[in-house]
Amino acid sequence: MEKIKNYVSARKDFFTGLAVVLILLFMFALARSSSYGAFGDPGDSAIFDEIAHIPAGYTYVKDADYRLNPEHPPLVKSLAALPLVADKRIIGPEKDSSWPAIDQWGTGWYIIYQAGNNPKTVLGLSRLPMMLLMIFLGLFLFKWGRELFGRKVALVVLLLYAFYPDVLAHGRLVTTDVAAALGFTVATYCFTKVLKKISWKTIISAALALALAQLLKFSAILLFPIFLLLIFFKTFMNREKGKFWNNIWRYFKPFLLISILSVIFVWIVYVPFVRNTPPAVEHQLIETNLTDNPSTLGLRTFLHRFENNTILRGLGHYALGVFLVIGRVSGGNNTFIWGELSHKSIPYFFPLAWLLKTPIPIILLVFASVFAIILRWPKSKEKKWQLAIILTPIVVYWVVTLRGRLDIGIRHLMPTIPFVLLMIGYFIQPIINGGKKWQKTIIGLLVIYMMGSTLYNYPNFIAYFNEFTPKDQRYQRLVDSSLDWGQDLLRLKKYVDENNIKNIKVDYFGGSLPSYYIPQSTGWHSQNGPTSGWLAVSATFYQSSRLSGPEEGKWSYQWLDAFKPKAIIGGSILVFNISPEELEKNYPVSPYPITTIVAPTEDENNLIGL
Repeated sequence: MEKIKNYVSARKDFFTGLAVVLILLFMFALARSSSYGAFGDPGDSAIFDEIAHIPAGYTYVKDADYRLNPEHPPLVKSLAALPLVADKRIIGPEKDSSWPAIDQWGTGWYIIYQAGNNPKTVLGLSRLPMMLLMIFLGLFLFKWGRELFGRKVALVVLLLYAFYPDVLAHGRLVTTDVAAALGFTVATYCFTKVLKKISWKTIISAALALALAQLLKFSAILLFPIFLLLIFFKTFMNREKGKFWNNIWRYFKPFLLISILSVIFVWIVYVPFVRNTPPAVEHQLIETNLTDNPSTLGLRTFLHRFENNTILRGLGHYALGVFLVIGRVSGGNNTFIWGELSHKSIPYFFPLAWLLKTPIPIILLVFASVFAIILRWPKSKEKKWQLAIILTPIVVYWVVTLRGRLDIGIRHLMPTIPFVLLMIGYFIQPIINGGKKWQKTIIGLLVIYMMGSTLYNYPNFIAYFNEFTPKDQRYQRLVDSSLDWGQDLLRLKKYVDENNIKNIKVDYFGGSLPSYYIPQSTGWHSQNGPTSGWLAVSATFYQSSRLSGPEEGKWSYQWLDAFKPKAIIGGSILVFNISPEELEKNYPVSPYPITTIVAPTEDENNLIGL
C-alpha cells in the first residue's frame, strides 16, 4: 500500500489530470446520452427556447442577418449553428414565409419539422457545442479552484459541478444559461488578475473575457457593478492613510479601459452578424420590439440612427438587445410555485425554488460554509480577498434576481453556481488538507450521495427535485423550465406506443409538435372543457390554466384534480385515462362562472406551446 501511495504521489499531476478527464468525460456522456437517447430512453424532445435559438443562430452564420431573436446576444446561438451550417443537407428557413415575416417561432417550426430535415439530426448537431461549453466551464472551474485551494479541493469542486443536476439539465440544450455561467466565471477570474497586477496583458485579457460574457448573455451587464465592488473591497483591504481615493482611482482607470474595450470587442463581433440585415428590417425590429409606447420614443429615435450604417448597426443591435432584456426582467412573466400563481412575480420564488431544486448535499454544504464564514471570519488579507471574489457575484446576482420579476425558472441563477461551488471549496479546504478523519468522511459521503441522487434521476435532469419533494408531487411545486420545458414529448410517444393507445388528446408545452411524433394525437386545451378518454397535459398548462381560466371565464384544468394520473411522463406530462362513466358520475362543476365554451379545433397551432 505504501508503494502505491508513493507511486501516485510521485505522479500526482498525471493522475490529477486523468481524474479531471474521466470526470468531465463522464459528465459529457451523461449529458449526451440523456439528450440524444440511450438505454431504452428516447432522449429529450426540443424544448421551448430552442425553437427560437436554432434558426436564429443558423441565419446569423449562414446569412449574416440578425432579424431573429434580438433579445439574446449571438455567440451561443452561432456556436450551436456551426455544425448545422457545415452539414449541407440541412435546409434553412429563408424560403419559408416566416422569414420575411420576422417570425422567430415560425422559422423554428419550419427548420426542425417542416423543411424535410431530420429533427433528431438538427437537435443533436446544435446541442453538441453547448455540451462542449459546459465541459469547458468545468475545466476552468477546476483550474481556478486549484489556484485557490489546491488540487484535492479542486477535484471535489469539479465532482460537485459534474453531477449538478441543473448544470446537466441545461448544459445539453441550445440555451444561454450555462454559457452565462461560463462568461461570469471567466470574466471575474480575469478581472481579479488585473487587480493583482495591472498590465496591458491582464487588461486586454479582462476586456476580452468581459466581451465574451456579454456575447453569451446580456445579464453579464451585472459584471460592471460586481467589478466596481471588487475594486472597493480591494482598496479597502489594502487601505493606506490618506491614499484611499488615490488607490480607488488606480484600479478604476483599468476598469474604465476594460469596460470601453469590451464594448468595442462586442461591437466588432456583432458587425458580421448584422452585415446583411436590411435597414427596413432593422427599423421594424426596433418598432416592433420596443412598441409604439410614447415613453420609448426617444430610445427608438436613438436606435434608428444606427440602422442605415453597416458598421454602426452592430452597436445599435447590441443596445436593442440590452434594452429588451431590461424590459423583460422588469415586466415579468406568469409565475407558479407551490400552488401560488401570479402574472408578475412572487417574492419568495427563487429562495424556495432553490431549496426545492438544489441537491441536499449542496444545501448542507452551503449553510455550513455560510455559518463557518460568519463564525470564523478570516484575519489574513489573502483569505478575505478570496471571500470577496467568491461572495460578491453571488450576493449581487441574488439581490438583482430577487428585485426582478422574471420568476420563471431556477436556471436564471445558473451564473451563481460556479461561485457557490468555490465557496464550498473555501469551506472544505482546511478539512480536505488537514481535517479530522470523520470530517473528511462526511464530505466524502455527501459527494457520493449527490452523485447517487443525480444518477437516480437520469435522464430527467430538468425535472430534478431533491428528496424533500416526492416525485409524484413535483408538478404541484414548480413548472416551466424548472420542471416542464417540453423535453418529454418523445417519452410520451414511447408510453403511447407501449400501451397501444389509439387516440389521445394532448395539451403540450414545449418546442415539439405532438402530431409529428404521435399521429393519433388530437390537440386539446383547458378551455375545451372536461373530456373523457386518454388525455396528456403538460404540467405548465395544467397549472397556468388556473390563472387564465377564471380571468377569461373559461374552463381550467382544476377539474382534473378529482382524477389520479395514470402516469407522469418524465415528471412533466400528466397522462389521464378517464372513462365516460367516471366523467358522468363525477361530472366537474367549475368553482367560478364559465362564460365562454371553446370547441376543439384541428388547427396545428393548437398543438404548439405558444
